[in-house]
Amino acid sequence: MVSDILFDIGLGVYLGLLAGIFPAVVAFALGFSFRYLTGVSIPGLGVVVLAGGLAGISGGLVGLLDEEVAQSSAGMAAFLIVLMLSLWAHSQGDKLGAAVPRQLTLSGLRQVGLSADILERVDSYGQIRIKPIGSIEDIEGYPPLSEETRESIRADSWKFSADLSLPELEMRLSEKLLEEYGLSEVEISINADGLAEIRAAPGRAGLSRRVPSGKRAASIKTLLPTGLAIGDRVRIDLAESPVTGKVVSARTASTESNSTPAGPDGEPETDGGTDEKPVRAPTTDGGDGSVTVALSADEARRLLGEEFAKITVQSRGKSREYEALDILQRDGNQFELVSLEANGPFDGVTIGESAIRDRYGVAILAIRRRTERIVAPRGSRRLEAGDELIITGKPNAIRSFREETA
Repeated sequence: MVSDILFDIGLGVYLGLLAGIFPAVVAFALGFSFRYLTGVSIPGLGVVVLAGGLAGISGGLVGLLDEEVAQSSAGMAAFLIVLMLSLWAHSQGDKLGAAVPRQLTLSGLRQVGLSADILERVDSYGQIRIKPIGSIEDIEGYPPLSEETRESIRADSWKFSADLSLPELEMRLSEKLLEEYGLSEVEISINADGLAEIRAAPGRAGLSRRVPSGKRAASIKTLLPTGLAIGDRVRIDLAESPVTGKVVSARTASTESNSTPAGPDGEPETDGGTDEKPVRAPTTDGGDGSVTVALSADEARRLLGEEFAKITVQSRGKSREYEALDILQRDGNQFELVSLEANGPFDGVTIGESAIRDRYGVAILAIRRRTERIVAPRGSRRLEAGDELIITGKPNAIRSFREETA
Protein backbone atom coordinates (compact mmCIF):
# COMPACT_ATOMS: atom_id res chain seq x y z
CA MET A 1 0.00 0.00 0.00
CA VAL A 2 2.73 2.44 0.97
CA SER A 3 4.75 1.52 -2.08
CA ASP A 4 1.76 2.22 -4.32
CA ILE A 5 1.31 5.68 -2.80
CA LEU A 6 4.98 6.51 -3.22
CA PHE A 7 4.86 5.27 -6.80
CA ASP A 8 1.81 7.47 -7.56
CA ILE A 9 3.47 10.51 -5.97
CA GLY A 10 6.67 9.95 -7.94
CA LEU A 11 4.71 9.51 -11.13
CA GLY A 12 2.72 12.67 -10.36
CA VAL A 13 5.90 14.72 -9.80
CA TYR A 14 7.35 13.40 -13.05
CA LEU A 15 4.22 14.17 -15.06
CA GLY A 16 3.81 17.53 -13.32
CA LEU A 17 7.31 18.61 -14.28
CA LEU A 18 6.73 17.58 -17.89
CA ALA A 19 3.36 19.29 -18.13
CA GLY A 20 4.33 22.34 -16.05
CA ILE A 21 7.23 23.63 -18.13
CA PHE A 22 5.05 25.35 -20.72
CA PRO A 23 2.63 26.99 -18.19
CA ALA A 24 5.61 28.16 -16.10
CA VAL A 25 7.29 29.83 -19.08
CA VAL A 26 4.05 31.60 -20.05
CA ALA A 27 3.42 32.67 -16.42
CA PHE A 28 6.95 34.10 -16.17
CA ALA A 29 6.59 36.04 -19.44
CA LEU A 30 3.19 37.44 -18.50
CA GLY A 31 4.30 38.36 -14.96
CA PHE A 32 7.36 40.19 -16.24
CA SER A 33 5.71 42.03 -19.16
CA PHE A 34 2.60 43.05 -17.19
CA ARG A 35 4.61 44.42 -14.26
CA TYR A 36 7.15 46.13 -16.51
CA LEU A 37 4.57 47.81 -18.76
CA THR A 38 1.88 48.70 -16.22
CA GLY A 39 3.58 48.51 -12.83
CA VAL A 40 0.79 46.23 -11.52
CA SER A 41 1.04 42.52 -10.67
CA ILE A 42 -1.29 39.86 -12.12
CA PRO A 43 -3.47 38.37 -9.33
CA GLY A 44 -2.53 34.86 -8.20
CA LEU A 45 -6.01 33.52 -9.00
CA GLY A 46 -5.55 34.50 -12.63
CA VAL A 47 -2.24 32.65 -12.72
CA VAL A 48 -3.91 29.52 -11.29
CA VAL A 49 -6.68 29.60 -13.91
CA LEU A 50 -4.21 30.22 -16.72
CA ALA A 51 -1.86 27.47 -15.53
CA GLY A 52 -4.72 25.00 -15.28
CA GLY A 53 -5.80 25.67 -18.87
CA LEU A 54 -2.27 25.47 -20.23
CA ALA A 55 -1.61 22.31 -18.22
CA GLY A 56 -4.61 20.73 -19.96
CA ILE A 57 -3.01 21.43 -23.33
CA SER A 58 0.48 20.24 -22.45
CA GLY A 59 -0.82 17.47 -20.19
CA GLY A 60 -2.79 15.92 -23.03
CA LEU A 61 0.46 15.53 -24.92
CA VAL A 62 2.11 13.54 -22.09
CA GLY A 63 -0.88 11.44 -21.12
CA LEU A 64 -1.88 13.43 -18.04
CA LEU A 65 -5.49 13.60 -19.22
CA ASP A 66 -5.79 9.83 -19.41
CA GLU A 67 -8.86 9.02 -17.36
CA GLU A 68 -7.09 6.54 -15.11
CA VAL A 69 -4.17 8.91 -14.48
CA ALA A 70 -6.27 12.06 -14.03
CA GLN A 71 -8.48 10.43 -11.37
CA SER A 72 -5.59 8.94 -9.42
CA SER A 73 -3.38 10.45 -6.72
CA ALA A 74 -0.68 10.80 -9.37
CA GLY A 75 -2.92 13.14 -11.34
CA MET A 76 -3.58 15.30 -8.25
CA ALA A 77 0.14 15.45 -7.45
CA ALA A 78 0.92 16.41 -11.05
CA PHE A 79 -1.69 19.17 -10.99
CA LEU A 80 -0.25 20.60 -7.74
CA ILE A 81 3.28 20.56 -9.23
CA VAL A 82 2.02 22.47 -12.29
CA LEU A 83 0.38 25.14 -10.10
CA MET A 84 3.46 25.49 -7.89
CA LEU A 85 5.77 25.89 -10.87
CA SER A 86 3.49 28.46 -12.49
CA LEU A 87 3.08 30.53 -9.30
CA TRP A 88 6.84 30.48 -8.66
CA ALA A 89 7.64 31.46 -12.26
CA HIS A 90 5.08 34.28 -12.09
CA SER A 91 6.59 35.67 -8.89
CA GLN A 92 10.08 35.65 -10.40
CA GLY A 93 8.85 37.41 -13.54
CA ASP A 94 7.02 39.97 -11.42
CA LYS A 95 10.17 40.70 -9.39
CA LEU A 96 12.25 41.09 -12.55
CA GLY A 97 9.67 43.42 -14.11
CA ALA A 98 9.81 45.66 -11.03
CA ALA A 99 13.62 45.72 -10.95
CA VAL A 100 14.30 46.49 -14.63
CA PRO A 101 14.46 50.30 -15.27
CA ARG A 102 11.60 51.74 -17.31
CA GLN A 103 12.24 52.84 -20.90
CA LEU A 104 15.50 50.92 -21.07
CA THR A 105 17.54 51.86 -24.15
CA LEU A 106 21.04 51.14 -25.38
CA SER A 107 22.06 54.73 -24.74
CA GLY A 108 20.43 54.64 -21.32
CA LEU A 109 22.66 51.75 -20.27
CA ARG A 110 25.60 54.18 -20.29
CA GLN A 111 23.70 56.88 -18.41
CA VAL A 112 24.80 55.49 -15.08
CA GLY A 113 25.49 57.68 -12.10
CA LEU A 114 27.84 57.27 -9.17
CA SER A 115 27.66 54.37 -6.76
CA ALA A 116 25.60 54.55 -3.58
CA ASP A 117 28.76 54.44 -1.42
CA ILE A 118 30.26 57.60 -2.89
CA LEU A 119 26.88 59.39 -2.94
CA GLU A 120 26.95 59.18 0.85
CA ARG A 121 29.87 61.63 0.74
CA VAL A 122 27.96 64.38 -1.09
CA ASP A 123 28.58 67.77 0.52
CA SER A 124 25.94 70.25 1.67
CA TYR A 125 25.88 71.83 -1.81
CA GLY A 126 25.01 68.53 -3.54
CA GLN A 127 28.49 68.16 -5.05
CA ILE A 128 30.91 65.26 -5.14
CA ARG A 129 34.68 65.41 -5.52
CA ILE A 130 36.23 63.66 -8.54
CA LYS A 131 39.85 62.55 -8.14
CA PRO A 132 42.32 61.13 -10.69
CA ILE A 133 43.47 57.53 -10.33
CA GLY A 134 46.73 56.06 -11.51
CA SER A 135 49.20 58.00 -13.62
CA ILE A 136 48.25 60.62 -16.19
CA GLU A 137 48.86 58.83 -19.49
CA ASP A 138 49.83 60.35 -22.83
CA ILE A 139 47.62 60.20 -25.93
CA GLU A 140 49.07 58.30 -28.87
CA GLY A 141 50.07 60.60 -31.73
CA TYR A 142 50.60 63.65 -29.47
CA PRO A 143 53.75 64.93 -27.72
CA PRO A 144 54.15 63.75 -24.11
CA LEU A 145 53.14 65.90 -21.17
CA SER A 146 55.81 67.46 -19.01
CA GLU A 147 56.28 65.89 -15.60
CA GLU A 148 55.28 69.18 -13.97
CA THR A 149 51.91 69.20 -15.75
CA ARG A 150 51.43 65.50 -15.13
CA GLU A 151 52.04 65.83 -11.38
CA SER A 152 49.88 68.95 -11.15
CA ILE A 153 46.89 67.14 -12.68
CA ARG A 154 47.57 64.05 -10.58
CA ALA A 155 47.41 66.12 -7.36
CA ASP A 156 44.27 68.02 -8.39
CA SER A 157 40.58 67.25 -7.73
CA TRP A 158 37.33 68.73 -8.98
CA LYS A 159 33.79 69.16 -7.65
CA PHE A 160 30.67 68.56 -9.72
CA SER A 161 26.98 67.99 -9.08
CA ALA A 162 26.33 64.47 -7.78
CA ASP A 163 23.19 64.16 -9.95
CA LEU A 164 25.16 64.14 -13.21
CA SER A 165 25.56 60.91 -15.16
CA LEU A 166 29.02 59.55 -15.86
CA PRO A 167 29.14 60.84 -19.48
CA GLU A 168 28.17 64.33 -18.28
CA LEU A 169 30.83 64.22 -15.56
CA GLU A 170 33.44 63.17 -18.11
CA MET A 171 32.43 65.97 -20.49
CA ARG A 172 32.57 68.67 -17.79
CA LEU A 173 35.89 67.45 -16.43
CA SER A 174 37.32 67.47 -19.96
CA GLU A 175 36.22 71.07 -20.45
CA LYS A 176 37.75 72.10 -17.11
CA LEU A 177 41.09 70.43 -17.85
CA LEU A 178 41.27 71.93 -21.34
CA GLU A 179 40.68 75.39 -19.91
CA GLU A 180 42.80 75.19 -16.76
CA TYR A 181 45.86 73.43 -18.17
CA GLY A 182 45.79 74.62 -21.79
CA LEU A 183 45.68 71.06 -23.12
CA SER A 184 44.96 70.25 -26.76
CA GLU A 185 43.21 66.91 -26.17
CA VAL A 186 41.82 65.03 -23.16
CA GLU A 187 40.38 61.51 -22.80
CA ILE A 188 38.64 60.75 -19.51
CA SER A 189 36.91 57.69 -18.05
CA ILE A 190 35.19 58.04 -14.66
CA ASN A 191 34.08 54.94 -12.75
CA ALA A 192 31.16 54.63 -10.34
CA ASP A 193 33.46 55.39 -7.38
CA GLY A 194 34.22 58.90 -8.67
CA LEU A 195 37.79 58.10 -9.79
CA ALA A 196 38.98 59.39 -13.16
CA GLU A 197 41.43 57.77 -15.55
CA ILE A 198 42.96 60.65 -17.54
CA ARG A 199 44.89 60.73 -20.80
CA ALA A 200 46.02 64.15 -21.98
CA ALA A 201 48.10 65.92 -24.62
CA PRO A 202 49.84 69.30 -24.23
CA GLY A 203 48.68 72.40 -26.04
CA ARG A 204 50.27 73.12 -29.42
CA ALA A 205 49.36 76.81 -29.54
CA GLY A 206 49.20 79.76 -27.21
CA LEU A 207 47.02 82.78 -27.83
CA SER A 208 45.54 81.47 -31.10
CA ARG A 209 44.09 78.46 -29.30
CA ARG A 210 42.07 80.70 -26.98
CA VAL A 211 40.50 82.79 -29.76
CA PRO A 212 37.12 81.32 -30.85
CA SER A 213 36.49 80.63 -34.52
CA GLY A 214 35.34 83.79 -36.36
CA LYS A 215 36.81 86.14 -33.74
CA ARG A 216 39.90 88.36 -33.70
CA ALA A 217 42.24 89.15 -30.81
CA ALA A 218 42.80 92.85 -30.16
CA SER A 219 44.69 94.54 -27.30
CA ILE A 220 44.17 97.84 -25.48
CA LYS A 221 45.96 99.63 -22.66
CA THR A 222 43.75 100.01 -19.61
CA LEU A 223 43.54 99.97 -15.83
CA LEU A 224 43.30 96.29 -14.86
CA PRO A 225 41.54 95.05 -11.73
CA THR A 226 43.20 92.52 -9.45
CA GLY A 227 42.30 88.93 -10.26
CA LEU A 228 41.38 89.28 -13.95
CA ALA A 229 41.82 85.86 -15.60
CA ILE A 230 41.65 84.26 -19.02
CA GLY A 231 38.02 83.46 -19.83
CA ASP A 232 36.51 86.43 -17.98
CA ARG A 233 34.12 88.60 -19.99
CA VAL A 234 34.77 92.34 -20.01
CA ARG A 235 33.05 95.40 -21.43
CA ILE A 236 35.36 97.98 -23.00
CA ASP A 237 34.06 101.55 -23.23
CA LEU A 238 34.92 103.04 -26.62
CA ALA A 239 34.09 106.45 -28.07
CA GLU A 240 31.21 105.25 -30.28
CA SER A 241 29.78 102.35 -28.27
CA PRO A 242 31.11 99.74 -25.86
CA VAL A 243 32.21 96.27 -26.98
CA THR A 244 32.08 93.04 -25.00
CA GLY A 245 34.36 90.04 -25.34
CA LYS A 246 36.22 87.23 -23.62
CA VAL A 247 39.69 87.86 -22.19
CA VAL A 248 42.34 85.74 -23.90
CA SER A 249 45.38 87.43 -22.35
CA ALA A 250 46.10 90.14 -19.76
CA ARG A 251 49.15 91.56 -18.00
CA THR A 252 49.86 94.45 -15.70
CA ALA A 253 52.76 96.69 -16.59
CA SER A 254 53.65 98.03 -13.14
CA THR A 255 54.31 94.72 -11.37
CA GLU A 256 55.08 91.14 -12.31
CA SER A 257 51.88 89.28 -13.12
CA ASN A 258 50.84 85.75 -12.41
CA SER A 259 49.68 85.37 -16.02
CA THR A 260 51.93 83.77 -18.59
CA PRO A 261 53.20 86.38 -21.08
CA ALA A 262 52.88 85.37 -24.75
CA GLY A 263 55.98 85.13 -26.87
CA PRO A 264 56.28 86.51 -30.42
CA ASP A 265 55.01 83.25 -31.96
CA GLY A 266 52.02 82.96 -29.66
CA GLU A 267 53.69 80.32 -27.46
CA PRO A 268 54.45 81.03 -23.80
CA GLU A 269 57.97 82.40 -23.35
CA THR A 270 60.41 79.90 -21.81
CA ASP A 271 64.04 79.82 -20.85
CA GLY A 272 64.89 77.58 -23.79
CA GLY A 273 63.63 74.33 -22.31
CA THR A 274 61.38 71.96 -24.18
CA ASP A 275 58.84 71.13 -21.48
CA GLU A 276 55.62 73.12 -21.47
CA LYS A 277 54.36 74.79 -18.29
CA PRO A 278 50.89 74.11 -16.94
CA VAL A 279 48.43 76.93 -17.40
CA ARG A 280 46.48 77.25 -14.16
CA ALA A 281 43.94 80.03 -14.77
CA PRO A 282 46.51 82.90 -14.39
CA THR A 283 45.29 86.16 -12.87
CA THR A 284 46.58 89.72 -12.97
CA ASP A 285 47.68 92.12 -10.30
CA GLY A 286 45.87 95.46 -10.19
CA GLY A 287 47.27 98.48 -12.03
CA ASP A 288 48.08 99.79 -15.48
CA GLY A 289 48.51 97.14 -18.13
CA SER A 290 47.04 95.71 -21.31
CA VAL A 291 44.25 93.26 -22.01
CA THR A 292 43.65 91.18 -25.15
CA VAL A 293 40.01 90.40 -25.94
CA ALA A 294 38.37 88.17 -28.55
CA LEU A 295 36.06 90.34 -30.69
CA SER A 296 34.44 90.37 -34.10
CA ALA A 297 36.49 91.82 -36.97
CA ASP A 298 34.65 95.17 -36.92
CA GLU A 299 34.89 95.51 -33.13
CA ALA A 300 38.59 94.61 -33.24
CA ARG A 301 39.26 97.43 -35.77
CA ARG A 302 37.44 99.92 -33.56
CA LEU A 303 39.40 98.79 -30.50
CA LEU A 304 42.75 99.12 -32.31
CA GLY A 305 41.88 102.75 -33.11
CA GLU A 306 41.90 103.63 -29.40
CA GLU A 307 44.99 104.21 -27.24
CA PHE A 308 43.35 103.76 -23.84
CA ALA A 309 39.94 102.60 -22.66
CA LYS A 310 38.18 101.70 -19.42
CA ILE A 311 37.04 98.14 -18.89
CA THR A 312 34.36 96.60 -16.70
CA VAL A 313 34.43 92.95 -15.71
CA GLN A 314 31.04 91.28 -16.19
CA SER A 315 29.61 88.56 -14.00
CA ARG A 316 29.87 85.05 -15.44
CA GLY A 317 26.83 84.08 -13.39
CA LYS A 318 26.23 80.89 -11.48
CA SER A 319 25.34 77.42 -12.63
CA ARG A 320 21.82 77.20 -13.98
CA GLU A 321 20.94 74.71 -11.26
CA TYR A 322 21.84 77.17 -8.51
CA GLU A 323 20.08 80.03 -10.29
CA ALA A 324 16.89 77.95 -10.40
CA LEU A 325 17.19 77.13 -6.69
CA ASP A 326 17.74 80.78 -5.86
CA ILE A 327 14.62 81.82 -7.78
CA LEU A 328 12.52 79.19 -6.01
CA GLN A 329 13.83 80.18 -2.57
CA ARG A 330 13.05 83.87 -3.11
CA ASP A 331 9.33 83.05 -3.04
CA GLY A 332 9.59 81.23 0.27
CA ASN A 333 9.82 77.71 -1.13
CA GLN A 334 11.74 74.99 0.65
CA PHE A 335 13.23 71.69 -0.50
CA GLU A 336 12.73 68.23 0.93
CA LEU A 337 13.79 64.64 0.21
CA VAL A 338 10.82 62.27 0.56
CA SER A 339 10.88 58.47 0.19
CA LEU A 340 7.89 56.55 -1.18
CA GLU A 341 6.79 53.53 0.82
CA ALA A 342 5.62 50.23 -0.69
CA ASN A 343 1.85 49.96 -1.23
CA GLY A 344 1.51 53.69 -0.60
CA PRO A 345 -0.90 56.00 -2.43
CA PHE A 346 1.73 56.87 -5.06
CA ASP A 347 3.25 53.44 -5.65
CA GLY A 348 2.75 52.39 -9.27
CA VAL A 349 0.98 55.56 -10.49
CA THR A 350 2.30 58.30 -12.78
CA ILE A 351 3.00 61.83 -11.65
CA GLY A 352 0.14 63.09 -13.80
CA GLU A 353 -2.34 60.58 -12.38
CA SER A 354 -1.40 61.40 -8.79
CA ALA A 355 -1.91 65.18 -9.39
CA ILE A 356 0.66 65.92 -6.69
CA ARG A 357 1.08 69.57 -7.67
CA ASP A 358 -2.66 70.30 -7.72
CA ARG A 359 -3.53 68.34 -4.57
CA TYR A 360 -0.60 69.25 -2.35
CA GLY A 361 1.01 72.31 -3.93
CA VAL A 362 4.46 70.73 -4.30
CA ALA A 363 6.52 70.05 -7.42
CA ILE A 364 8.85 67.10 -8.04
CA LEU A 365 12.25 68.36 -9.17
CA ALA A 366 13.99 64.99 -9.43
CA ILE A 367 13.63 61.29 -8.67
CA ARG A 368 16.53 59.31 -7.27
CA ARG A 369 16.46 55.54 -7.76
CA ARG A 370 19.00 52.84 -7.22
CA THR A 371 19.43 52.33 -10.96
CA GLU A 372 18.88 55.86 -12.31
CA ARG A 373 18.41 59.53 -11.50
CA ILE A 374 15.67 61.47 -13.26
CA VAL A 375 15.80 65.28 -13.37
CA ALA A 376 12.61 67.27 -14.11
CA PRO A 377 10.42 64.16 -14.60
CA ARG A 378 7.43 64.41 -16.91
CA GLY A 379 3.85 63.70 -15.94
CA SER A 380 3.99 60.30 -17.66
CA ARG A 381 6.80 59.15 -15.34
CA ARG A 382 5.61 56.30 -13.11
CA LEU A 383 6.50 56.41 -9.41
CA GLU A 384 7.72 53.30 -7.61
CA ALA A 385 8.19 52.16 -4.04
CA GLY A 386 11.63 53.16 -2.80
CA ASP A 387 11.83 56.28 -4.99
CA GLU A 388 13.40 59.29 -3.30
CA LEU A 389 11.63 62.44 -4.49
CA ILE A 390 13.30 65.85 -4.33
CA ILE A 391 10.32 68.19 -3.96
CA THR A 392 9.85 71.93 -3.53
CA GLY A 393 6.97 73.95 -2.17
CA LYS A 394 5.75 75.96 0.78
CA PRO A 395 6.54 74.51 4.23
CA ASN A 396 2.88 73.62 4.95
CA ALA A 397 2.51 71.94 1.54
CA ILE A 398 5.66 69.87 2.04
CA ARG A 399 4.49 68.83 5.52
CA SER A 400 1.12 67.74 4.16
CA PHE A 401 2.70 65.71 1.36
CA ARG A 402 5.15 64.04 3.76
CA GLU A 403 2.30 62.99 6.06
CA GLU A 404 0.49 61.46 3.09
CA THR A 405 3.52 59.35 2.13
CA ALA A 406 4.31 58.25 5.69
